Amino acid sequence: MTDIASHRGGALLWPENSRLAFEQTAKLPVEQVEFDVHPSRDGRLVVIHDDALERTTDGKGAVCQHDWADLNRLILKGSGGQRMLLLEEVVEIFRPTPIILRLEMKPGPNRTPYPNHPARIVDALKAWHILDRTVISSFQLGSVVEAARHGKAMRHVWLVTPATQTDIGLAEVIKLAGSNGVPMLGLRSNVLDAPTVAAVRGAGLGIGGWACNDAPAIAKMLELGVDVFTTDRPDLALAMRASDTRS
Repeated sequence: MTDIASHRGGALLWPENSRLAFEQTAKLPVEQVEFDVHPSRDGRLVVIHDDALERTTDGKGAVCQHDWADLNRLILKGSGGQRMLLLEEVVEIFRPTPIILRLEMKPGPNRTPYPNHPARIVDALKAWHILDRTVISSFQLGSVVEAARHGKAMRHVWLVTPATQTDIGLAEVIKLAGSNGVPMLGLRSNVLDAPTVAAVRGAGLGIGGWACNDAPAIAKMLELGVDVFTTDRPDLALAMRASDTRS
């Protein structure tokens, strides 16, 4: 069966990466919940998608330029007054559930990797005894490799942009993943097709899809039988999977 990951907690249903989104996702029969992590200036692990605050909060500037005490006072837009969460708070929401954490390690401004970001995340997950229930991903191959060096999560995933896939070719993407010990690729849904899935699986790698937010994209993932896909509409994905005779 193809697994469903509630992307940013279901970003088309509830304010992304909010407590509301995660608490609602925790009630759904999805297999995974996806979210994003940046460090604060004082080293706390903050769950927010962008490296800057403006789009999703009433704050300004880069996440990494603020201490947690300042970030804790900001309000997530459309949330009815909720604040952003720390990684440990998201862990505690899902700890009583069977849902797997799908954590994306984000880079900082100008897509510059944060120093020691993967190691800090892995060490925290180890301390909270949840590393073996976590999938760790990044669009930056080096960050995925660094995370794998510090601890064996449930699975490490290299998220590949269509531009990267076009620039170096699928064969090179597969080769790089294999040579770096990365067991799974995540490709954008619009560049996934049956030959691509076959090539990735033929190399012994897992395959997932992302940006699957409408019925056609979801149907495509189910038809291709990818291992997992992320979606901002977990409700729609669950309904479509339930009616799919292949699942």
